[in-house]
Amino acid sequence: EKEPDVIQISGGEPTLHPQFFDILDYAKTLPIKHLMVNTNGIEIAKDFEFARRLKSYSPDFEIYLQFDSFKEAALMSLRGANLKKIRENAIENLNKLNLSTTLVVTLQKGLNEDEIGKIIEYALKQKCVRGVTFQPTQIAGRLNNFNQDTNRITLTEVRRKILEQTDIFNPDDLIPVPCNP
Repeated sequence: EKEPDVIQISGGEPTLHPQFFDILDYAKTLPIKHLMVNTNGIEIAKDFEFARRLKSYSPDFEIYLQFDSFKEAALMSLRGANLKKIRENAIENLNKLNLSTTLVVTLQKGLNEDEIGKIIEYALKQKCVRGVTFQPTQIAGRLNNFNQDTNRITLTEVRRKILEQTDIFNPDDLIPVPCNP
């Protein structure tokens, strides 16, 4: 595309790339309407000046922050580490800067789908958060502790759980993003 609507810098963990800020500088010279960084938030949590530098890419810039659970067991299963404190620190720094953020939740049945409402309620209290994305686990890449027969959650189930666990949405509010294979 000559003028893409959205570019997402992703990885592995893009903030660890030695030319990370050079890549962002270059991207901001292009006619991109919205630039996003897909991150685990560790660098943002550890270094406020790093977060402040990210803020310099606003407007039309967003953090797409991995935010899977409040429960240690779920985080250990999904990420191999208890990242709760890292997420708290990252959100604190992002709130201080009011840097546009979307919380990205990888969902697995029996692991963290019971937290959908709690995550939405948490997001609504954060100055920086503009949205929450729920992504059911897909069979791709590194995937441990996942049984498709018991842990798979569908978008229909996610929609139903949002309606069950919150009282701020109506059924017509929740429309899945269309997919064109």
